[in-house]
Amino acid sequence: MYLTGITIFNIDVIYLLIGLTLLFLVSLLLNIISLSKIGGLRRRYEDFLSGKDGKSLEEEIYQRFDRLDELEEKNTKLGKQIDLNRVRLSTTYSKMKILKYNAFDNLGGETSFVLGLLNEHNNGILLNSMNNGSEGYFYAKEIQNGKPKTALSEEEEKTLAQCMNQ
Repeated sequence: MYLTGITIFNIDVIYLLIGLTLLFLVSLLLNIISLSKIGGLRRRYEDFLSGKDGKSLEEEIYQRFDRLDELEEKNTKLGKQIDLNRVRLSTTYSKMKILKYNAFDNLGGETSFVLGLLNEHNNGILLNSMNNGSEGYFYAKEIQNGKPKTALSEEEEKTLAQCMNQ
């Protein structure tokens, strides 16, 4: 059905005018958005160039490149320092566990202890201090890759297992 009775290519003129009007409004909106973005870029460009001739602008560009070179050099130094710290950290004791126990049945309380100190590769030591009222014994046992070099007591085995599981 035709509203006006006038058609072009079997399309009523009123529909054609509505379509063209919508197309015009969309293009006008896009044009306004583009102009506002260009205006923002122009302001930033003018701020950048304000009060500068070609020579001073060239000097500023060189200064920025020099600053960039300094930053790259500092970044390289920091990367090397981080790598060194990682190596140092891998050899420091990062896993620690302490177990208090009663080494002598006739003495009340848990006056003895085992202290486990391991690095991330499970290398380190177990320190065992056994105390009674008048005497004390202190043992240090080396641990390599989670394995003791000498036999361990029950308390030392328990401490080693808990320390390795951290």
